[in-house]
Amino acid sequence: MPVKRERFLRDFLELVQIPSPSGREGKVAQTVISRLTALGLSVAEDEAGKGFGGEQGNLFVTVPGTLDRPSLLLNAHLDTVVPCEGVHPIVEDDKVRSDGTTILGADNKAGVCVLVELLRVLQEDKVAHGPLEIVFTVGEETGLHGARHLDYQRLTAKVGFVFDSGPPVERVIVGAPSQKSLRAVVRGRAAHAGVSPEKGINAIVLASRAISRMPLGRIDHETTANIGVIRGGLATNIVPEEVILEGEARSHDPAKLERQVQTMVNLLRDESEIGGGRAEVMVWDVYRAFRIKESDLPCQVVRRALEQMGRTPQWEISGGGSDANIFNEHGIQTVILCCGEESPHSPVNERLDIPSALQSVELAKQIIVAFAQLTG
Repeated sequence: MPVKRERFLRDFLELVQIPSPSGREGKVAQTVISRLTALGLSVAEDEAGKGFGGEQGNLFVTVPGTLDRPSLLLNAHLDTVVPCEGVHPIVEDDKVRSDGTTILGADNKAGVCVLVELLRVLQEDKVAHGPLEIVFTVGEETGLHGARHLDYQRLTAKVGFVFDSGPPVERVIVGAPSQKSLRAVVRGRAAHAGVSPEKGINAIVLASRAISRMPLGRIDHETTANIGVIRGGLATNIVPEEVILEGEARSHDPAKLERQVQTMVNLLRDESEIGGGRAEVMVWDVYRAFRIKESDLPCQVVRRALEQMGRTPQWEISGGGSDANIFNEHGIQTVILCCGEESPHSPVNERLDIPSALQSVELAKQIIVAFAQLTG
C-alpha cells in the first residue's frame, strides 16, 4: 500500500504543536507512545533523562522479526531547538512552515513521524523483515545527551540508520566530524568606570583581544571553529571583572582539531595575562568523528534500497554532529538519511517537504527489505 499522506501529515501537525525542548520531551513522548501502542507495540524507556537533568528517557520499540536475521537500528530524536512554544504550522501545497515566530520542529519530528508511519506500513503491507530496534532519543539538540546516556544493553544491532537530514531522499551522510567544546572565564578587576577606571582591568577587553586573534569560521575543508556565547558585565559604570565565553571547534582530522582548540585556549590565557588578568579554560569532547565506507554494510543496504526506488545514492560528509556519532562510537555502524526537514533551527526558513518525507518512509521500508536480503 502507498504511504498515506494525510495520516502522516496529521501526525506531524500534532507533534510540532507539542513543545519538546531538550530535557522536556515528556508530553511528545506520551503522544508517540500512544501511536505505537495503537499498533500493538510495547514501548520501554531508559533513564537517560536522569543523566543530564531531563524529564524523559529514550523510548525503545523492539519489533520481533518474521525472518531470522540480525537486528537493525532505526532512530529519530524527540526534542527540538527553541523557540518551540506555540508553534502554528501552516501547510502550503507540498510544504509545511511555521508562522515565523517559532521554529517548526521538523528537526526532528519529521524523523519521528517517518518511523511511526513506517511501522504502520510494515503491518499493512505484511513486509517480511528481521528484528527491528527503534529508538527515539531525547536531548539531541543540546549535546546528544540521550544517545550518550542510552542503555546500550537494550540493543543488539550493529547497523543503524538515523532519519535526521534534508532532501533529496537519495542524500546519505556517511561521515561527520569530531567536536570539542570550551568554556572560558576571563577575569580582570572591577573598578568605577567614571571615578577610577585606571584601577580596573576590563575582562571584556581581554576576551575581545583574544577573540580578535583567533582563527574562526571555516578554517579549512575539514575544520570549523566558533565563539558562540559571551556573557559579562554588570553595569556601564563598572569596569567588568569577569566575562564568560563558550565556543567549539570541529574537524574530521583529530590532529587539526587538537591544534585549533589549543590555539583558542592559548590565546585566551596569553591575552588575559598580558593585560593583567587571567583566564580559566575548560575543554571537553562532545563527540568523535565517523566515516562509513561505501563497501560497508550500511552503504550496501541503502544503495540497494534506493535502487529499488529508481534512485542513486549521493554520498555526503557532514559538518554537524548527530546521534549517529554516538552510535558509531558504540560500534553500531550508522549513516544519516533524509526525513524531509529543510533549513532546521530557523523560524523563518524551516520547512517540511512533504513529498520527501513520504519518500523517506518508502526508503525506510526498502532498507528493511534490503537488509534482510543482504544478511540472509
